[in-house]
Amino acid sequence: MALFVFDFDAEGRAHEGALDREVAEGYWRWVHFDLAAPGTVARVGQLVSEEAAEVLVQPETRPRYLALGEAMILILRGANFNPGQSADDMVSLRLCASASLVVTLRHRPIFAVRDLQGELDGGRCLPGGPGELVAELTERLVDRIEQVSLRLDDQVDALEEAILDPDCPPDVLAPLPELRRASIRLLRYLRPQSETLRRLESRPVDAMVLPQDEIRESANRAQRALEELDAVHQRLDALADHQYAQKADQLSRNGYGLSVVAAIFLPLGFVTGLFGMNVGGLPFDDTPLGFAIVCFSMAGSVILVLLILRLLRLI
Repeated sequence: MALFVFDFDAEGRAHEGALDREVAEGYWRWVHFDLAAPGTVARVGQLVSEEAAEVLVQPETRPRYLALGEAMILILRGANFNPGQSADDMVSLRLCASASLVVTLRHRPIFAVRDLQGELDGGRCLPGGPGELVAELTERLVDRIEQVSLRLDDQVDALEEAILDPDCPPDVLAPLPELRRASIRLLRYLRPQSETLRRLESRPVDAMVLPQDEIRESANRAQRALEELDAVHQRLDALADHQYAQKADQLSRNGYGLSVVAAIFLPLGFVTGLFGMNVGGLPFDDTPLGFAIVCFSMAGSVILVLLILRLLRLI
């Protein structure tokens, strides 16, 4: 029913546990669930208070911190590094921690949890108790968010350098819409997550010892990642404005060229229309030089129009 269960001794060594066994005296337990697995909601309700269970199993969540007596609820978001999925489609980690029990839930695999699980299987110790576990998970989630933030920053740098190249291809800004969507998705959760970590830093649960230096560092790094993403988002907006300005300038030049062509051919159209009327009295109808006279007149009108446009500085 649980993805894994670890029981930690007083030195922080992890031992494989089971939900059907009681926690030994002096030990504390970490249980990790898949929220989509059958029976998870009922099992979580048996391990934590009714109020905590209601918060943990909500279908939609946003980063938040909530103190419930001697326990706390912490809901965080992490970058999505699952195969075939987008990193900015952030995954949710729901956590309820007390002095003797940590319950975590996820909808999709979370690499921060998976990596820590592997280290614990390999002999890693958490002598700081549940508070150290909370700090470790928080730090690993922030690590991966920083990776995504730096990757976006590098992509925007590449776009900015590319548009300065006079030989850049016309589709150089093709990735721009997807990058803007990615920054919006990330900012949607990173703003409340930065605030959540600040609240965790300033108002920890009395019954659980949190490594404040580590929490403070994670909060600072989350704030820095948020500021970097804000800057990336603004730079993407500037690139979008540049793209719109280029298209508007191109349309303006095309329209201007068509206007000049229309101005040149306007008198020609008038003359051909006039001489195309099937009525009597048309000039040059009785002379074999009529066609040549009309052609030279039309050429002269074109030259005259060009001179006028030139004098008006329209060409």
